[in-house]
Amino acid sequence: MAEQLNDAHAGTGWLASSREAIAAMGDALSRFPVTVIFLFLMALQANAMVADIDLAPAWILGSVRDEDLLLALLAAVFASFAATLLAQAWRLSALIAALLALLAGVTAFTVMWPTVADRTVEWAFLASLMALVPIAPFAGRGSGNAFWMFTARLAFAAALGLLAFVLFGGGISAILASLTHLFGIDIPSDLYEHIWASIGLFVAPLFGLGQTPRVFDEEPGGHEHDMMQRGMRALGDFAAVPLLIIYAVILHLYVAKIIVTGEVPQGQIGWLVLTYGSCIVAVLLLTKPFLDTARAPTRFFVRFWPLFLLVPLFLLFYALSLRVDAFGWTVQRYFLGLFGLVMLVLVVLQLVPRARGDIRMIAGIPVLALLAGSFGPQGALDWSLSSQRERFLEIVRGEPEDLQTKAEALAVLRYLNGENAALDVAPDGFVQEDDESLYRQVAHAWGLDPDNPVQRGRQWYSYDRGSSVAVALEGFDVLLQHVKLDKEDGGSGPLSLPNGTRLKLVLNKNALSLEPETGTPTFFKIDTVRIVELSAQVDQSALLRLEADGKQIVLIPTYLFASSYPETVLTHFSGGVLLRSSDWE
Repeated sequence: MAEQLNDAHAGTGWLASSREAIAAMGDALSRFPVTVIFLFLMALQANAMVADIDLAPAWILGSVRDEDLLLALLAAVFASFAATLLAQAWRLSALIAALLALLAGVTAFTVMWPTVADRTVEWAFLASLMALVPIAPFAGRGSGNAFWMFTARLAFAAALGLLAFVLFGGGISAILASLTHLFGIDIPSDLYEHIWASIGLFVAPLFGLGQTPRVFDEEPGGHEHDMMQRGMRALGDFAAVPLLIIYAVILHLYVAKIIVTGEVPQGQIGWLVLTYGSCIVAVLLLTKPFLDTARAPTRFFVRFWPLFLLVPLFLLFYALSLRVDAFGWTVQRYFLGLFGLVMLVLVVLQLVPRARGDIRMIAGIPVLALLAGSFGPQGALDWSLSSQRERFLEIVRGEPEDLQTKAEALAVLRYLNGENAALDVAPDGFVQEDDESLYRQVAHAWGLDPDNPVQRGRQWYSYDRGSSVAVALEGFDVLLQHVKLDKEDGGSGPLSLPNGTRLKLVLNKNALSLEPETGTPTFFKIDTVRIVELSAQVDQSALLRLEADGKQIVLIPTYLFASSYPETVLTHFSGGVLLRSSDWE
C-alpha cells in the first residue's frame, strides 16, 4: 500500500513538474510575444539549414549566408527581450511594450544584416545586446542593489534554460538511440540535428524566458542576504581584492621602470591593462552590495579603486599612441582605446556623489559604449578603415622603394580588400576589370607587387628550404655542416677546423659570432632586410655572404626564424657555414 502511495505521489509530482514547465513556457509567450516570434523564426531557419532548404527567396537573401540570417535573428531576440523588460519595469501597457520590442528587434536585425550595414563588428554588437538585457530595466530607475538581485535571478533563469537544453536534448536523443540499438529502428542522422536545433533555439530559451523575474525592485535580504554576503565577502577578502592589489603594484612598478629607463612599452600592455580594469569592474559588480562589513583592505580597495586605475590607464594610452602612430587604428586598438576612455569616465564619475559606487553605471556605461562602437560611422570598423585608407595613401604617394615599406602597403591593402574597401584607395582614373582580383589590380596600379607576402608588423618571419643546393666555393676551404644555433642556447660547442683551430659559433642579436679559444670574437652582422626578403623566397636557394674585420664567411641556411616584434631579430639558424681556415690561424 505504501509503495502504491509513493508511486502515485511520484506520478503526481511528475505531472505537476510537467505542468509547471508548460506554464513557464506559456508565461514566456504571454510576457515576451515578440521575442518568442524571433526565437521561432531563428529555430525555423536553423532547421531549414539542416534540411538544406532556402526559406527566403534568392532575390531577398542575395549574397547573404544562412549563418548571417541566423545571427541577425539572434540580435533581434536580445534587443526585443531587453526592450520588453524596459517597458515592463516602467509599467507600460502590453501594446506599447510589444511595439517597442518589435522596433528594437527590427532595428537590431537591420544593423546585423550584411547588405544593409556591412560595417558592423558582429561579436561586439551581439555581446553588447546580451549585456543590455539585465541593464535595460534599470535605465533611469531602481537601485544598484535591485539591479544586482535582478541580474542574479536572470542568470539563474538562463542556467535553468541551459539545463533544460541538456535534459530535453539529451533525453530525446537517448530515447532515439535506444530504439536504434535495441530494436534496430533506423533513425536518420539529421533528425538529431533537428532536435538539438529546435530545443536549443526555441524550447530551452522559451523555458528560460518563463523564469525571468517579474519584480524589478527586490533587493537582497533576510537569510538569502546573509548567505550571499558570506560568499561574496570571502570572494572579495581572500581572493579577488588581494590579487588585484598585487596586479596594481606590478603595473605601477612597470610604469616606474619606463620613467627611469625611458624604455618603450613592450607589446600586449593594452590587453594587460584591459584585463586589470575588467577584473575591477567584475569584482565591483559581484561584491559591491555585500562589502559594507568586509575587512579593512577590501573596504579600502572598493572605496578608492579609481586611484588604482589612473596609472594603468596612463600606461594604456601611452602604449596605444605608440602603436597607432606606427601602424594606424585597427578594430582591436579602437576597442582598447574605447575601454580606456570608458574607464576614465567611470573614474571621473566617482567624483559625483550621486553616481559614486552605483553599479548600474559601472555596468551600463561600458555596455552602451560597446554597443555604440560596434556599428555605424562612429564604430570600430569605419574608424579603422578610414585610418588604414589614409595610411595606405600616405605610403604609396611617397613612392616607396624599399621592400619593407612596400610590404607594409600591401598588408594594408589586403586588409582593406578583405573589408571590400580596396576601391576606396584606387588611384585617379582607375578602371576596374573582371579578369583579375581588385586587390591585384589596385596593387599594380600603384606599382606594387601583389605577390609579395612580406608584411610589416608580423610576429615572425621564417625561411625553410631543405632541398639540395649547389654552392661555388670561391676560395673557401672549410664547410661546417648541420650547424644549429639558437639565440638563447649559448651557441654551439667548439668545432675543430682542419688546421686544429677550435671555434665556437654563437648567434647574437642579428649577428653570427665566431669565437676562437684564444683571441677576439668576430661578429658577422646579418642584415634584417635580407631576412625579410628570404621569407618571401622559400622556393629559392639562399646564400648569405658576410664580411667582418677582413674575414669572410658564407651561410647556407636550410631554416631561419626571426621574431619581428617589437623589432626583427634572428632567433634561429640551421644550415651550413663556409669559411677560410687561413682567416683563423
